[in-house]
Amino acid sequence: MNQPYAPQPQQPYPPQPYPGPQPPQQPYAHANPHPHPYPHPHPYAQPQPQPQPQPHPYPQRPAVPEAVGDERRILFAGIDGTITVVAGFALALRIADDKSVGTFWAVAAACLFGVSFVHHVLGAVVFRTTVGKFLLFTRVVREADGGRPRFWQAVRRWLLGLTWLPMQPVWSVLGWLGSEGDPYEDGCGLRYVRSKDLR
Repeated sequence: MNQPYAPQPQQPYPPQPYPGPQPPQQPYAHANPHPHPYPHPHPYAQPQPQPQPQPHPYPQRPAVPEAVGDERRILFAGIDGTITVVAGFALALRIADDKSVGTFWAVAAACLFGVSFVHHVLGAVVFRTTVGKFLLFTRVVREADGGRPRFWQAVRRWLLGLTWLPMQPVWSVLGWLGSEGDPYEDGCGLRYVRSKDLR
């Protein structure tokens, strides 16, 4: 009796090359396509100094503009004086026109002082100027920091200004004798400056 043949193991066919164009080769899976953005520093590299915080500077005194010249002072003083005299007498004529001479002059003096106070004190505190100073582009500021004048500063400066005309002969004599300094230059911590210097 014939014995059947033993099954032979099948040999796989060797892979045949693909006849078309070869597909692009893929990179290895373990390769890092993005290198580390921060490479290791050189072992002998010098450390970079870190910027130190700057200490806070001391507060500096604000700059105050220079005072105006004597010519401008004389001009706005003349304008303000004329306004005070005209407005004071006009107010006195309206109030005490039919009164006696003594009463009229008493009312006139009160009106002159009242108009002068409103013009020079309240005008300086509220608007930092008067009509004459406004026309000549001048402002009144504090000498310490350039701010708005305070009320009592303006009052003292007004009282000091009232003695300017009566004291002119005295100060002329003192100047002739060699005395230096003018108390009316920037009195009571106030200063007259140009308007454009405050911008």
